[in-house]
Amino acid sequence: MTIISILIAFTLSHFIRELRHLRRFDWVTSFTKHCNDMLKSVPGWSGPTGFLVILGLPLLAAFFINSLLFSAFGLIGEFLFAIIVLIYTFGPRDLDVDVRSVIRAENDEEQMEALETLLGGPVPEEDAACQAAAIDAVFSNALQRWFGIIFWFAVLGIYGALLYRLASWLIDGDFGLFDEQKDRFTRLVKLLDWPVAHLITLSLAIATDFDSVYRAWKKYHDESGNGLFESNNQFMLTSARTIVMTGHAENDGYADQLQGPMATIKLSMDLVWRSLGVWATALAILLLVNVIA
Repeated sequence: MTIISILIAFTLSHFIRELRHLRRFDWVTSFTKHCNDMLKSVPGWSGPTGFLVILGLPLLAAFFINSLLFSAFGLIGEFLFAIIVLIYTFGPRDLDVDVRSVIRAENDEEQMEALETLLGGPVPEEDAACQAAAIDAVFSNALQRWFGIIFWFAVLGIYGALLYRLASWLIDGDFGLFDEQKDRFTRLVKLLDWPVAHLITLSLAIATDFDSVYRAWKKYHDESGNGLFESNNQFMLTSARTIVMTGHAENDGYADQLQGPMATIKLSMDLVWRSLGVWATALAILLLVNVIA
């Protein structure tokens, strides 16, 4: 059921774009600010207590809804709720739509606005810096919007998807959190990202040039001095930049992607799709093994 839910939810999100309007998280702002206003006198609220309550209450609500649907409709209710949760937690925007907005912009001003949206900030003036920032943005957003949700849903079900999305939201905006609370959420996201980033790097290696990705991954760790288990996703971004900027992917049918000013973004998105293809293949194999078993 888990694997089928992922495939159905991702397919629906991709082909029915109107579903993105369901991804509203205005309630998070009201929820966190209300909790901090009402419970700030609770011992440890600005630290671990508040962190656990703010994170735990939405998960508890999801548990009750899931239990209610299971009681009313059985496994079908759980299955449908899982699909709804996945569709809701993918995003908050569709990465391929953001990339397409940059590539297909009708004028320079529109393209600059779309690029700023993709990068989440100002566009670097130098071409090399702009290309590197674009690659980082595509792969970072792919991790946060798609891969992270898929992985943690596969591991922990709807609670994993909600945990990852809620933590990601809380560190990416003004939600009235205390500094210690936000620091704990930041560390949690880094911890949740770590296995996902490694699997993205592995899938990128499988989908392109394994030796080039491995050398870039190893070079980063050797030069930075970061250990294997340190929570830092730069090894993934370094590997992605190496594949895109050096043209190692051009020998596998994508040489035409390397022409033109938007080539870096276009190729990066193509590589994300191919990495997703690797994940989908792995999920299909797991499904087949489960059916056979």
